[in-house]
Amino acid sequence: MAKTVFDKILDTTTGPKSYDWYRKEVKKMTTPGARALINQGKATLRPKYGVMNLFAYDPKHKATLPFYDKFPLILPLQAAKGGFYGLNFHYLPMAQRVTFLRQLSKYASDKNFDRNTRYNLTGGIENNRFFRLCIKHYLFSQVRSSFLNIPPNEMAIGIFLPVARFKGGTFGNR
Repeated sequence: MAKTVFDKILDTTTGPKSYDWYRKEVKKMTTPGARALINQGKATLRPKYGVMNLFAYDPKHKATLPFYDKFPLILPLQAAKGGFYGLNFHYLPMAQRVTFLRQLSKYASDKNFDRNTRYNLTGGIENNRFFRLCIKHYLFSQVRSSFLNIPPNEMAIGIFLPVARFKGGTFGNR
């Protein structure tokens, strides 16, 4: 089986690394685009809970949004009317992504980070400023690809992949 971008980065690690190290490793690689990552990885038709997911999205009300992400990198939280709620890490600067990913573990129902893992949304996390910046409601009718599942041991790498595609507003100029 061909190695994924995550496998290639993990093969070069020898222990815990700083987020700067991961960011540099990702930049050194010829990182495929978001759609190529989705096509080459383990993908599902629905978001997989307990792990990060990358997918293509076309917001229903994009004309009224100041900006939006066409390739969200999300941690799905729970089902919602017509779709699900998820935390899109692309709405946070790199250093804040690391901080928030660490903070999330204390709200997890277990340390397995699998499809049974849920996050306590009433235990104070709703007051977290990172949470408020990246919580989004995604509609299944607007999903334009399958969901690339990024397992827990690869999430720290996934947050550094340069696959965000913002349209409109300030983010759209990045």
